[in-house]
Amino acid sequence: MPKRRNNSGEAVSLFPFMSILACLIGILTLMISVSMQMKQIENEGRTEEEKALALENRDLKKQADKITETIRKAEEQLKKENSASATLAELKDRRIVLREKLDELSKAEDLEKADAALQKTIEMLRKEITALKTGRPPLVKRQEELTKEIAARQNPPKKVESVVIRPSGSGVRMAARIFFVECNSTGLVLIGEGGGETTVATGAIQNSLPYASFLEDVKRTRDSMVLFLIRKEGASSYAWAAGIAENNFEVRTGKLPVPNAGKIDLSLFKN
Repeated sequence: MPKRRNNSGEAVSLFPFMSILACLIGILTLMISVSMQMKQIENEGRTEEEKALALENRDLKKQADKITETIRKAEEQLKKENSASATLAELKDRRIVLREKLDELSKAEDLEKADAALQKTIEMLRKEITALKTGRPPLVKRQEELTKEIAARQNPPKKVESVVIRPSGSGVRMAARIFFVECNSTGLVLIGEGGGETTVATGAIQNSLPYASFLEDVKRTRDSMVLFLIRKEGASSYAWAAGIAENNFEVRTGKLPVPNAGKIDLSLFKN
């Protein structure tokens, strides 16, 4: 019977691995020791001056970093200020443009006001012209009647004497400055200081520019009044004229009757 072979001689040995591991640990220990010794030699080899320079270099590096940060912040602030300056310059330019537009609008408003005043004047003139056209037929008819009457008589009309207007009799206190207005059947006669006369038809009294200007002069004159000289058949024109003078312009008024058709003589007022 064959004998069984002993397998103990075929077991794996760990000695080579352990020897290699021990060598590696020894080599690492040697390297660490050498490195520490070299570091110690390096530190021991430095002088106090080199250490001081190293510390100073470290401090200077920190200061340089702080200065760099300060410069960065200053640059950012400068950019903001430049942006603000640009915005301010833009606002100034816009202000100039807006001021020019405002001036243009003011001129346009002045032109609109002038146009409105001119339009109002034109409208009043139109109304006055319409009133004159309306009042013209009675005047033409009256002229024809007088012409026929003169032709029928065949004799030249007698010269009518002037009517002297006396200061007393108006029923009101006379003012220092008196403006005279004649009221007759056809309308008004505005009597100027130099004797000039401006006629206003009855239908045009309400919208008459000459009469409105006449009353404005009265209103601007201190201690003044309007004295209406009323002829026969002049009551209607007097009512219109006095009402406008008192209500619209708030001026003092008085009245005196004119007894006949002669030319009005105001010499006693001048004296």
